[in-house]
Amino acid sequence: MNRLTDKAMLLLYTLGSCLLIQPDPVYVGFFFLAVTFSAFSEIWRTDIFLLPGLAVYGLMTLAFPQGVFFYPLLAYDYFSAGLLASRKLWSLVPLGILFYFPASGYSSFVIYYLLIGMFLGGLLWYRSASYEKLSLDYKKVRDDGIERSLLLKEKNKTLIEKQNYEIYAATLKERNRIAREIHDHVGHMLSRAILMTGAMKTMFRDPAASQPLSQLEDTLNTAMDNIRESVHDLHNEAVNLRETVENLIASFHYCPVSLEYDISSPPPPQVRYCFIAILKESLSNISIHSQADKSWVTLREHPAMYQLIIRDNGIGKGSSCGGGIGLSNMQERVETLKGSIHFESTKGFRIFVTIPKEKQENIYESFDHR
Repeated sequence: MNRLTDKAMLLLYTLGSCLLIQPDPVYVGFFFLAVTFSAFSEIWRTDIFLLPGLAVYGLMTLAFPQGVFFYPLLAYDYFSAGLLASRKLWSLVPLGILFYFPASGYSSFVIYYLLIGMFLGGLLWYRSASYEKLSLDYKKVRDDGIERSLLLKEKNKTLIEKQNYEIYAATLKERNRIAREIHDHVGHMLSRAILMTGAMKTMFRDPAASQPLSQLEDTLNTAMDNIRESVHDLHNEAVNLRETVENLIASFHYCPVSLEYDISSPPPPQVRYCFIAILKESLSNISIHSQADKSWVTLREHPAMYQLIIRDNGIGKGSSCGGGIGLSNMQERVETLKGSIHFESTKGFRIFVTIPKEKQENIYESFDHR
């Protein structure tokens, strides 16, 4: 927009030459030619167009001196060609020659008027060029700042996810430790107390002691059952799906396995056990039947479901002859969780498992209430 404003000012300045000379048809023709050339120079701002066009215009002024009055407007485009910006001062020589011969027939006042106009054109070009450079620098700095901000947010997000995963893994390890401690110490002590109570009931036949010993035995058995349930629940919660899957793949040496894991929050325990069991069976089938040299495992979380995809590039056999017991077990596991499983044996073997979230949460809640 600054360039158009500059050219409008220079055009008004050139039209001021109407007060110095009597306009004629040649003058009017050069007016339209200069305006047209200047307009096209804004569309094609390249030296391939500018320099030849300005040279042709300058040569025309040797035959028709009236064209020299629009030099202030065209000087703006001449400077825009970048010759002066690249410190090629020799480019002023042809400009001076093409200006001197046509302008030499006019008075000194007209020559000074045109020189001032050309100087004004150079000044306006320098101002606009500086503004454009500052604008480009500002946009570059702004874009770099936005890019750095996005990268920083992404890094912060990655660090937070990593920190959350480490906290989750540490929590699971602590749960496992607590479950082992309860099982090894409290569980064994309760078992010994139950055995001692049974022995005391056998040794002491006194009816007065029989009822308290029976109540004590019932209390110890109830405590033992509660301990078992607590240890079982802790163990269920302590199963880390990602870590277990990575360990299974790391211990699988038949062919390389690529893992894509995209589950942000831990699935319910029954989903974890289902995926782990299916993965174990699938890796076993790959090593026995597939003859594959590459396989892929994908675990992904969607807004409404969990998804497991296992595929290989083998011969398309997913189970032993008869087909079936391993794949049937997979299907039963998935159907128990209200999910769906599909097998495909073209160009290798593929297993697609989807388990809906909402149904899964309902199953888990009903299990907890029981």
